[in-house]
Amino acid sequence: MKKITNKTFVIISLIYYCSYNYSMAQTHFASDPYNLLSNEKLQFDGLLPMKANIFRPIFFNTDTVSFSLSLRNENYYNNNVSNQENMDVRYFSKGAGHFTSVNLAFNSPYLSFMVEPYIINNSFLSEIDIDREGVFSVLNDQNLTNSNLPDKVGFRNLLAFIHYKGFGIGWHKGNRWWGPGIHTSLQMTNNTQPFMAQILGTIQEIRIGSFGLYGLYTFAKLNDETDYKAKFFTSINGALTWYGPIVLSAGFNRTYISGGVKTHYGKRWTASDAKLLIFEGLLTSNLLKNEYSFLGHDSWDQTIAGYLTITLPKRNFKVYAEIGINDNRMFFADLLSQPDHTAATIIGFRDYGAGSSKNWIYGFEWSNLMLTYTIRHRGAGGVPAWYSSSLYDYSSYKGRRWGAHSGSDSDDWYAYMGYLSENLMIVPAVNYERHGIVSHRPAEVKLEYRMDIRFKYNDIWFGVFLENQFEAFLGFPDYFYEDKFGNPIDASQGTLANTRKTKTLIFTLSRSINF
Repeated sequence: MKKITNKTFVIISLIYYCSYNYSMAQTHFASDPYNLLSNEKLQFDGLLPMKANIFRPIFFNTDTVSFSLSLRNENYYNNNVSNQENMDVRYFSKGAGHFTSVNLAFNSPYLSFMVEPYIINNSFLSEIDIDREGVFSVLNDQNLTNSNLPDKVGFRNLLAFIHYKGFGIGWHKGNRWWGPGIHTSLQMTNNTQPFMAQILGTIQEIRIGSFGLYGLYTFAKLNDETDYKAKFFTSINGALTWYGPIVLSAGFNRTYISGGVKTHYGKRWTASDAKLLIFEGLLTSNLLKNEYSFLGHDSWDQTIAGYLTITLPKRNFKVYAEIGINDNRMFFADLLSQPDHTAATIIGFRDYGAGSSKNWIYGFEWSNLMLTYTIRHRGAGGVPAWYSSSLYDYSSYKGRRWGAHSGSDSDDWYAYMGYLSENLMIVPAVNYERHGIVSHRPAEVKLEYRMDIRFKYNDIWFGVFLENQFEAFLGFPDYFYEDKFGNPIDASQGTLANTRKTKTLIFTLSRSINF
C-alpha cells in the first residue's frame, strides 16, 4: 500500500510539473508564513488584493468560481535534534526525511473549500531530551512520543465553508495564523499539528466602502475523552480595516481552554458551556455568581490579544504590534493599577521598498513573553507565566504549542535582510531566542543563522534553506562555564555550559496554478 501511494504521488507530481505553464495565482492567502514575504510583495505590486493579513487563511472576495492547485515537495537533512518552528505536520529530527503534498482550493460566492493530502517518509533518529520540567517541557527540541507523531499519510489542510454575502459556517482542520507577525504569534501559529474545529463567521474580508470587516468564531474538542475529562478550545477573532492613503487595521482575539477537571461546585461541564465562555465578563468580579467558579476564579485558561497594523502602500512598508494578557483582573481598579500584569508583546516591521528597484527587503520582529515585574505582587511561577496550565499541557497539542514556540518566560528576536523579486528570493536571517529569562539564571539561549534561497524557473519554485543553530545553558544549569571534562567552574574560562549545535538543510520544489 505504501509503494502504491508513493507511486501515485510521483505520477501526480510529474503530470503537474509537465502539463501547465501558468503564473502563480491564488484563491486564498495561506496561513503558513513560508510565503508571507512573497505574497505581501505581490500585494504592494498590485498583483494580489491588499489585505491586513492578521488572520489567515483568508479567502479572496469573488463573484465567480475559481480553483487553485499547489504542489509542494520538501527534503530534509538534519544532524541533531528537531527544532524547526511553525512546521505543522512536518516533524523531523536527526536524519533525513521527505514530505509531499497537493493542495486543492475552491472559492465561489457560496462555498469555499480546501483539501491538502500529504505523505511523509523519514528515517529520523531520536536524540536525548533535555531534562526540563513544567512550562519548558514542550519546547520544540523535545522528541515527540509515538502517540504524538504525525500520521505518515493524512491531511495538512481540510476546510469546508458555506457562506452567503461573506457570512457562513463550516469546519476547518488545517493551519491557522492569528497575528501580524512572520515568525511568531501569541495566540495561534502553525507550530503544531492542526485540530478539527467548527467555525462560524467570515473567512474573507467583507468590504463596506473604505472599510473591511472580519470576524470568526472557532470551537474545537482537544481530546477524545468524555464527561468532565473532555477539553475544549473556544475562540473569537475580529478585525476592522480602513483602506485610505494608509491601511490601518485593528483586531482582537479571545481564547479559552476549558474542561478536563470537575468544577468547584460539581457542575457538569459540557461542550455547550464551553461554546459560550468567550462571551462571559472580562473581570473576576463579573464571574462571582458563575456555577463553575469559586470566588470568581476557575480552572480554565484564558488569553486575550489585540493587534494593530499600519501599512503604507506607496512606501511598501508595514509596521505592527500585538499585545496580550492571560489573566483576569479582579476589578477595574486592578486593571488600571497593573495593566501590564502577565502582558506579552510582539512588535515588528517589514519593508519591501528599499532600493531603486524596490526589490530589497528587510524586517525585524521581537516577541516578549517574559514574566513581568508585577508578578511579585501575585506570586511567581504558575499563573503569571503564559502557557502555564499543566491541565492543558501548557497550551500544547500533540507535543507542540499552537502559540509562540519560544514558550513561557521567553523572548525571541528575529531580523532579516535580502533580495526579493518575481523570480528570485535570497534572504539571510538571524534569530536569538531565550527561555526562562526571569525564572532561571542563566537562561537558555538559542542562536540561529539562516539562509533562504528560492528561484523560479518555468513557473516552478526551487528552494534551499540552510540553518546553523547554537544553543547554550540547556536544562538551566546553575553555572555559566565548564571545563574540558564538563565540570562546572567558577570563572569566565573554559567553555559555555551545556551547549549543542544543529545544522539543517531543506530542499523544496513548489508550484501553484489557478484555473
